Amino acid sequence: MKSKRLAAIKGRGLEDVKKQVELDLKRQKAGKRFSELAEQFNNLVFEQGDSLKPAAEALKLAIQNSAWVTRSGSDNKLLNNQKLLQAVFSEEVVKNKRNSEVIDVGNSTLVAARVIEYKPASLRAFEEVGAEINKRLTQQRAAQIAASQGRDLLAKLKQGEAAALAWSAPKLVSREDAQGYAGAVLAEVFKADVGKLPAYAGAENPQGGFVLLKITRVLEGQADDVAKRKATSEELRRLIGQEELDAYVASLRLKADVKVQQDRLEKKER
Repeated sequence: MKSKRLAAIKGRGLEDVKKQVELDLKRQKAGKRFSELAEQFNNLVFEQGDSLKPAAEALKLAIQNSAWVTRSGSDNKLLNNQKLLQAVFSEEVVKNKRNSEVIDVGNSTLVAARVIEYKPASLRAFEEVGAEINKRLTQQRAAQIAASQGRDLLAKLKQGEAAALAWSAPKLVSREDAQGYAGAVLAEVFKADVGKLPAYAGAENPQGGFVLLKITRVLEGQADDVAKRKATSEELRRLIGQEELDAYVASLRLKADVKVQQDRLEKKER
């Protein structure tokens, strides 16, 4: 008796298919309705360009007033769209007092705006910004002094001079788990000469000041970490080799007159 092995695919249940079809139909219907409303909204905003009220009343929308907006952005996340800001500060909107074009700001949200009040860019009076400038300069100067003192302390520590410093609790730092250290600070940790412990390192803090680091113990990487690095290196070499081979083959194709006879390939596959 002959026997056969069969490969079969089990179909989805009728209820599952029904639910999916209903969902697809609802999405299609919602998408069509959104397109219709978007077109109506766009037409009303353009045709009644001296007011947003007709569009708001026809589509039962609420007109919202914003705080002051600049070319660089707004406190209102909805208005932080570069295309919308460009439209709002266009001559048509600012000088001619017309509605902006309708802008898609993402998440199926359309926005049109008009300028209620406009103030040209101007220099603020010193009385307004004096305290702010003074505070900023003070912070910058304090950061410079702290960095200078930090570099001096680091030099003394490296020379073996004792310093009465209150160190924080020790942390085990690795490249995979930086314990909050980043950038130049983390780089200095792994650049430090740890031939003699404790070793010291330091770097300027991006937030201002200087970070001093004391290295008291160094642990060798685990065997599995070494294996992972080796495997990663081999994979990178393989990928680079493949890219070079692909580039070489591509250059040969450019130089050679190669014709692909598709009909013969298809016959061979059959």
